Amino acid sequence: MSSRVVQGGELPKSFGVNTGVKQGCVLAPVIFNLVLVVATLVFRHNISAADGVRIKYRLDGSLFNIRRLQAVTKVTNDTIFDLQYADDAALPNHTLDGLQRQLDAIYSAYFRAGLVVNCKKTEVLYLPLDSSLPPTFYISGDQLGLTEQFTYLGSIITSTCDLTAEIQHRVNLASAFFGRLSKRVFTNRDLSTPTKMAVYNAIFVSTLFYACEGWTPYCRHIRALEAFHIRCLQTILHVHWCDKIPHVEIRRRAGTTCLETILLRRQLRWLGHVIRMPGNRLPRRLLYSELSCGRRSVGVKEAF
Repeated sequence: MSSRVVQGGELPKSFGVNTGVKQGCVLAPVIFNLVLVVATLVFRHNISAADGVRIKYRLDGSLFNIRRLQAVTKVTNDTIFDLQYADDAALPNHTLDGLQRQLDAIYSAYFRAGLVVNCKKTEVLYLPLDSSLPPTFYISGDQLGLTEQFTYLGSIITSTCDLTAEIQHRVNLASAFFGRLSKRVFTNRDLSTPTKMAVYNAIFVSTLFYACEGWTPYCRHIRALEAFHIRCLQTILHVHWCDKIPHVEIRRRAGTTCLETILLRRQLRWLGHVIRMPGNRLPRRLLYSELSCGRRSVGVKEAF
């Protein structure tokens, strides 16, 4: 960047500014967004039209009427090349060659913009359809590591698409918060139950249900969450399992509901936000879409 300073009403020659912006400067996020947008456009220009994950969507009609996507003239096709959040980027692809082309293209685009791809923090989550050998991917000659479990934006994504690891992680974090405030709040007899429950809902429930809007839990997950919820309520109410108080009575005394109800409320609230989004937003397109190619493999069915 070059600048000029007004002196006595006159503009002298320009001089270069090479120090950049400091942390906390309001220009920093604006400049970063502009650079990232340009790098993303260059990246999309250098990849093939067959790369990415293709979806078809239709924003009118009922959400649960899948047959509406069979109308060819009213369905719109789109391709998801990358998912970006700040300086984190996820590249989805159906084929091995396509993912390698995406990695080469995004490295070239970022390099031209002065950005560096950290190969040590870049991992590949491979979902195999058969028992073939795991593939290898490279960025600028450095081999990327394969993983079966990856933490993205605070949520754990696994190659089996199972929520067990994510829910256990959420329970561990919530348990840690509960233990830190146990003596000061939850087991403190000088505080009333409504006060304890206000802290419980504000900190504990928010930690436990972080990013739960995209969950698809099974019965075993609901039972595990509810059991942990009841144990915490028993600690707050100073009751024990040997008192043989029903769970309904424990929730009534605490003035709360079961965790499944809280989970459904959060998911419905987020669903309302997505439905009210404009048609150009990717979350709404994904909500009303399905994959253009590929089918989910048949697995063990379990009731919700």
